Amino acid sequence: MGKSFSVDDTVEKHPLQVKIVPEVYIKSNQSQRAMGIQTLNALHESFGIKPNASQQFLDVGCGTGDFTRQELLPRCQPCRRIVATDISRAMVEYAEENFAHPQIAYEVHDIEGDISGLVKKYGKFDRVYSFFVLHWAEDLTAALRNVAALMTDQGECLLVFAAQVAMYRIWRRIVEMDRWKPYKRVIERFIPPSQDIEGRSGLYSYMLAVLQKANLKPRTFQLLTRDESGMDVDKFIQVELSIDPILPLLPEGSRREFEADVADIIRTFWTEKPAGDPQYLLHVFVVHASKVLKKKVQRSLCWTCCVQ
Repeated sequence: MGKSFSVDDTVEKHPLQVKIVPEVYIKSNQSQRAMGIQTLNALHESFGIKPNASQQFLDVGCGTGDFTRQELLPRCQPCRRIVATDISRAMVEYAEENFAHPQIAYEVHDIEGDISGLVKKYGKFDRVYSFFVLHWAEDLTAALRNVAALMTDQGECLLVFAAQVAMYRIWRRIVEMDRWKPYKRVIERFIPPSQDIEGRSGLYSYMLAVLQKANLKPRTFQLLTRDESGMDVDKFIQVELSIDPILPLLPEGSRREFEADVADIIRTFWTEKPAGDPQYLLHVFVVHASKVLKKKVQRSLCWTCCVQ
């Protein structure tokens, strides 16, 4: 007799990682890609130091590699290289196979984990980029501390990540259903604290406090808002199922039932209120920051001369 399936064991023993299929994700990330391009176009000229052939940059959470290769690399020229990392080996392998370039080095790495191996192999980075990844971090402060630690003293970072999204509201509805309630703790591990903060001022205060703890000083800090109510419902269902953290944990026989429930909940969610309602709003943090350098303590020696 096989071991019984325990959701609690799964929650406790598995690292926080969404199991996304690269081939599915690349077909459903157009919205995030468009927002990333918008941010790059708006802020890329605001870096204090222009790129040169000696510099290297880091892309945290490169995913399938298409954005790194097609959008980021052309805007970073001239440069020595971009090191593009992702926690998912499947994503990195897909990126290497489909979006390879002599100036891009793909690496499997967890931004919340130990950075010493990455620094030993490549050194520190003149810029750190990250697009729609950091909201997945279980400890955002730890992730951003690592971002700061990976930067050179004069380095800068450009970070774009979700503050509040409709997807999390839908996830919480799913686990209100009796048959999926055992997975509530799975869902909550993936929902950042910012999701439950009320008001723009509260979100600003939260993020500024996190940046301060992470030794990052914002040069530009924006909270972008977009109404997602016009999104194609079928496409949204595809996106949700491509990143849903519960689906990979389910026994094969339960997956179709789960997918049907998800589709029903999403269709209700997107039609129950008028366009522009707060539940359809996407709020995104955009942070352009530099590193806070620790002040060096200079010790002065006092000499007392005694003349007799």
